[in-house]
Amino acid sequence: MVYITSKGKINLPNYKGGTTIDKSIMYQYVISPSCNIIVEYFPKNLAPNLITAIGLFCNFLGLFSVFYFIGFNESIGGNKPTLEDDSSVRWVYLFAGMMIFIYMMMDNIDGKQARRTKTSSPLGELFDHGCDSLCTGLLPLIVGISMGIRSWEILIAFMAATIPFYLAHWEEYFTHHLVLGALNGPTEAECMAILFCLLTGIFGQWIWFIKVDFSALTFNHIQYTGQLNEMIFFAMAIISFVTAFQNILTSTKKAIDMKISLFTAYSQPIPFIIFFCSEFIWLKLSPSLFLTYPIIHILSLTFIFSYVVCRCIVQRICQEDFRLFYKPLIFLIGCVLNTAVKVYFNIEILDEQVSVLLLFAISLGFMFHFTYSIIQEMCLVLKINAFTIPSPSPIKKLN
Repeated sequence: MVYITSKGKINLPNYKGGTTIDKSIMYQYVISPSCNIIVEYFPKNLAPNLITAIGLFCNFLGLFSVFYFIGFNESIGGNKPTLEDDSSVRWVYLFAGMMIFIYMMMDNIDGKQARRTKTSSPLGELFDHGCDSLCTGLLPLIVGISMGIRSWEILIAFMAATIPFYLAHWEEYFTHHLVLGALNGPTEAECMAILFCLLTGIFGQWIWFIKVDFSALTFNHIQYTGQLNEMIFFAMAIISFVTAFQNILTSTKKAIDMKISLFTAYSQPIPFIIFFCSEFIWLKLSPSLFLTYPIIHILSLTFIFSYVVCRCIVQRICQEDFRLFYKPLIFLIGCVLNTAVKVYFNIEILDEQVSVLLLFAISLGFMFHFTYSIIQEMCLVLKINAFTIPSPSPIKKLN
């Protein structure tokens, strides 16, 4: 399968690079200045893409540690919402927070290393954003498990995070700028994730199960109460929706300024809409299926989401038209139909649990194939290396 068309191969070498406008206060005054200092200690033969990959690996390592040593707090049929005594595993929370911190720093250092070594490329931009799209699913899992969030809330947080992430890249297609908010950008989200893990490591999960009483907000004799961790995650979900609304407004205005029909502009998020709606329908039809394999389910969705986002980025970089459908969505829709047939017609075409495991394997396979193929294609067209920096040719002295 070829991911770059003939038209794209002609346009790719002429790509000038997108501009990221990070208005984050933490980024401007803390993270970026720190990374400017740290990058000077990196060897100049260390490829920027390798730095990005190390950061991504740290997040996978953090997820493995919290899932293996902590796990989801609610077991099917269980009643205990949190660990009675997690003092023996608090190091795991600190370790997870450290992994997120390393990822955040590497995610900022890679671009500085690319400019420092004069190896900036469209592949580096794609690789950076592609790793970020994967972390859209990894971070809610790491932080959610650490804070004792139930799997349902983690899924909601993940789905909420995918909306502004996708729409931000949809906006970039028109504006050629990736604009990150001052207080609602990824840097603040990563800093909050690190803070939550550190606090859990110091005090334990119990602090997140403190009851929050909103008696003053009583409506129709109903008092609103909830746990601190639930309040935090739902607040973050609301911020994601607000950010997504801002992306839609900006993209609409830019499309009008560019005299692009709104029908064309609004058709471009169709793959994401199919992804989002399919998942919602699937959960509605069989919620118990998600509770059986929550981490496999969310990782499957993460791989599909990342695939869709990366394909969109490639089309922007190569100045190709947006496609309205991608093959991994066929298998997600197939899983939904398989469950629908069982629920409404009592016909089991394929065991639901098997379908989830198959979706995981297929989505992972698509992601691996895309990653390998697009690296090969871009390196061939741009005549660059992905994970190494060639040694400069020695200057021949004239006799």
